[in-house]
Amino acid sequence: MATNSAARRRVIGGHGLDTYGARRDFAVTAEPAPGPPAPHSGASIFVVQKHAARRLHWDFRLEHGGVLWSWAVPKGPSRDPGDKRLAVHVEDHPLDYADFQGRIPDGEYGAGTVETWDRGTWQPVGDAEEGLRRGELKFTLAGQRLRGGFVLVRLKPRPKQRGENWLLIKEHDAAEQAGADAAALEASPPAADAPPVPGAVRGGLPADPAPQLAALAGEPPDGPEWISEVKFDGYRLLVRIEGGAVRLITRSGQDWTARLPGIASLFAGSGLRDALLDGELVALRPDGVSSFPDLQDALSRGRDGGLYLYLFDLLHLDGWDLRPCRLADRKAALRGLLPWSERLRFSDHIAGKADAMRRRACALGLEGIVCKRADAPYRAGRGHGWVKVKCQEREEFVVLGWTPPAGHRTGLGALQLGFYAPDGTLHYIGGVGTGFTDRELGALRKRLDALRADPPEGLRYGAERPDRRITWVRPELVAEVQYLGMSGGGRLRQAVFLGVREDKAAREVVREVPNPELTRQVFRSAARTRIVGPRKAGEGGTLTNADKELWPGITKADLAAYWRAVAPYALPEIAGRPLAFVRCPDGIAGPHFFQKHRSAGFPPQIRTGESDGAPWLAIDDLEGLLAAVQMAAIELHAWGASGADPLHPDRLVFDLDPGEGVAFSDVVAAAKEVRARLAALGLAAFCRTTGGKGLHVVVPLVAHADWEAARIWCRRFAERMAQDQPDRYVASVPKARRRGHILVDWLRNSLGAIAIASFSPRARPGAGVATPLAWREVTASLDPVRFTLRTVPDRLARQRRDPWEGFAAAAKPLPEATP
Repeated sequence: MATNSAARRRVIGGHGLDTYGARRDFAVTAEPAPGPPAPHSGASIFVVQKHAARRLHWDFRLEHGGVLWSWAVPKGPSRDPGDKRLAVHVEDHPLDYADFQGRIPDGEYGAGTVETWDRGTWQPVGDAEEGLRRGELKFTLAGQRLRGGFVLVRLKPRPKQRGENWLLIKEHDAAEQAGADAAALEASPPAADAPPVPGAVRGGLPADPAPQLAALAGEPPDGPEWISEVKFDGYRLLVRIEGGAVRLITRSGQDWTARLPGIASLFAGSGLRDALLDGELVALRPDGVSSFPDLQDALSRGRDGGLYLYLFDLLHLDGWDLRPCRLADRKAALRGLLPWSERLRFSDHIAGKADAMRRRACALGLEGIVCKRADAPYRAGRGHGWVKVKCQEREEFVVLGWTPPAGHRTGLGALQLGFYAPDGTLHYIGGVGTGFTDRELGALRKRLDALRADPPEGLRYGAERPDRRITWVRPELVAEVQYLGMSGGGRLRQAVFLGVREDKAAREVVREVPNPELTRQVFRSAARTRIVGPRKAGEGGTLTNADKELWPGITKADLAAYWRAVAPYALPEIAGRPLAFVRCPDGIAGPHFFQKHRSAGFPPQIRTGESDGAPWLAIDDLEGLLAAVQMAAIELHAWGASGADPLHPDRLVFDLDPGEGVAFSDVVAAAKEVRARLAALGLAAFCRTTGGKGLHVVVPLVAHADWEAARIWCRRFAERMAQDQPDRYVASVPKARRRGHILVDWLRNSLGAIAIASFSPRARPGAGVATPLAWREVTASLDPVRFTLRTVPDRLARQRRDPWEGFAAAAKPLPEATP
């Protein structure tokens, strides 16, 4: 396997150990001689070697296929994403070279002193060989000086260029550090026993660790200091690795290693010696949502081959206790630590915007979200540092008995349930009779028969007496139930059985209720919308003249309600991106004007900026959207770049604008042709309506090329289409040439140029909305008039998949080839 991989590598890059061996006399130099590729064992290593040769440089090496892929970096790597370091691709080196330090004799190739500058493990993002082949290799590093995400991007060769030049660039993440170039890192070299995370303290693996738990809250936290993760519907597991041996421990301290051999084996190649990790064991439905019933079924059958483990925290590593460290730092270290795979997954998060994430999670049918303080240490037990916000009512209850089955049903009719109050009293709460499989009914009956007992002493029944037919049991089992609320008598309404919790003791089932006082103490609550005559208060301040019509029959209040409904979908396309507004203070029938600058009375929720002389506005959240509504900003037009890097586009937009006499079916055909031409150039394409008569084809990019390069490339692309089919397309704007043609408008792709943002309404009759489409929807029967301010929220509520799913992952560099 390794040999084949190494052979493929030689084809990919034209390098190999033959070149390495031919350049060296191993009777003279102490450098390791080439040998057969070593078998892969554990996590792949990387090493950076400072090489004081004729010219000082740093050799950057990645283990793959039994060799070290190698680049010479003249100025050295940097943790600053603004530093784009030239990296010259050189021949592969043998794995033993990672341990080489010393002097290469004068007269030998590379004569000079070599010393180890950094070392650790690396993990490719996607297929490493494919990334190398196409010229964009993304990866994460877990070293002492270099950590987090990096990318190597191949440059277009210049005339008479001898080597293959790449750029080594740090990606934006928690491990980035402004000004941290090689010289700065050299000034503070890491000690041999430097902590892997700032704030870590020396200490052995805890003997009996207890997990941190989340308190229940009615509303998500507000503020950038919080991060939000998906709340998984599974079993909590602590992964304890000691001397390389793996143990899987439940939250109640049970050792499930023997029960989950497939999960334990996921760490066989990790290279970890001593570590403690926190995560959740789940089963996934075909739509990717975790399912507790499916997890229960797999465990009851003794099958863990189809289960997944999501890890979200790193508590201990190689003699260092990381629990006192900031969560953001612990997660950054975890991300670069392991060889993530299909079944071993990193639980990612979103910073801030918890309410938007909660809404999105609920729309996807998830249980809810967990919000955590990014700056907080790890503390066992339940506290204010972690909170869970649920989408629906689901809880664990103690099984108190069962009622007999009726009709053709076997086993039992319904489980009878209760819970412990904080004072230790046991309360009856009703029954659950649906959600069981025949197999579960039989298995539960056998377990319950062995637990028969008198009614629990001191059981509290509430206002309603229980069914007289109940057979009582000792309160030892715990069931998880989903339900739609409580009856007036304190009984579960429309309860559905999800499964038995094997990881939880009955005495732990102390009923949680959202605590308003906790919410007030911990969160800065956002104001809720309510009608107060002609004014409406809401997130982002007061909405004045709420009843003013912007479109016939559609008011400012309606526009605000639209943004609240679509914000979880729209904000990823709008937040933090340079914008321009089309404002209509007197509605669409009155004057319209563009705004890119701050003016008097501007709300604080709308930021302003300028990039290379081009001004822009920006918003970050729902409050910003509602502030735009208050200003009667109907249309939001966006740059093709992020506010974090406004001078380098991260998307291209081709606006297909039909001239007079062109049917919309021809615009659809044009969009498909643009997509095919882009695919031939290695670029992905996504489609959206514009809220008008045309379509946009949007191309995700890796943000490396500047605007001038993007503008020239897009112009050539459009002109080539017009040259190839002059009877169908034009690439210039004059209307006299556009009758019967489709304008392939490339002018959206330059510094300061804008295109209507996804989900933005248009200041036109009908209140059309620029709406992302799946390509299966882009057919001759497509009617863009259907996508309006009234219809888009319902469309989003019904859709099961994001039409632009995979947009960010599909980003590629701007091709060097001329279109």
